[in-house]
Amino acid sequence: MSRRSSPSDDAHGAARAVGRALTDALGEDLVAVYLHGSAVLGGFRWDHSDLDILALSRVALSDRQFRPVARALAALPYPANGLEFSLMTAGEASAPEFPAPRFQLHMTTDGRAHVGKMVDGRARAGDPDLVLHLTVCRAHGLAIVGPPPRATLAAVPDEAIRAAMRNEIGWARAHASLEYLVLTSARAWLFAETRRLASKVEAGEWAAEHYSEPLVLDAALARQHGTNAVMNGAAVERLAVHVERLTRRE
Repeated sequence: MSRRSSPSDDAHGAARAVGRALTDALGEDLVAVYLHGSAVLGGFRWDHSDLDILALSRVALSDRQFRPVARALAALPYPANGLEFSLMTAGEASAPEFPAPRFQLHMTTDGRAHVGKMVDGRARAGDPDLVLHLTVCRAHGLAIVGPPPRATLAAVPDEAIRAAMRNEIGWARAHASLEYLVLTSARAWLFAETRRLASKVEAGEWAAEHYSEPLVLDAALARQHGTNAVMNGAAVERLAVHVERLTRRE
C-alpha cells in the first residue's frame, strides 16, 4: 500500500493535529495530550498502524463539549488503521480504578482492521484496556500538550498490568489474527520476565530467542512485515497458554 499524501503524513504530525483540535474544542479545560503506542515503542507504519492518543481534561466533559470534540477528531487525517483515542479527567488518570479505569470518551475512526466507533464513558463502567494505555503512556508517552506523563498519570501495579495482558491475549484469541495473538503474547512474556514494555516486533524478536518453538514467532514477525507466512494454529495456542501461565507467576 502506498503512503497517503497528507500534511500529517507521520505519527508526530498527526498527533500535533489532534492536539490543536482538542485545544480548540476544550480550551482551558484541556490538561494534556499524549502520543503513545507503536509511535513511541517502535514499529509504527503509516500504511499499517493506528495512532494512539490519550488526553486529559480538567473536569468531566459537558454535553456541550462532547460532540464538538468527537467531530473535531473525526475530520483529521490518520494512518491506515485510524485513530485510537481516549479522554479521561485528570482525576481519573491520577487515581485510576482497577481493573477498569473510568473515562470520558473513547473513540476510534475507520481503519483497515475495524469500523470506527464512539463510546460515552461518563455514565458507564470503566475500560480495562486503559490499564495498558496508562502503563505505556506513563513510561514512554510523548507530551503533545501539557506536562510529561509521569506528572499526571498514576503508576500501575504490576499485577494489574499482568492481568490486563492476559485479558488482551484472551481478546486476541477470540477476535484477532494469529500474528496479533503471537506478538501480543510475546509482549506479555517480555514484561513478565523483565518488567520492560516494548513494541510487538521487539518483543517478538526477544521471544524468538527464548522460546522452544521459534518458528511460530518468526512467522508472526514475517506477517507483521507484510509477508504471507504460514502459521500453525496449534503452535500459536501453545505459546499463548505458556505466556498466560508465566504472567500468573509471582
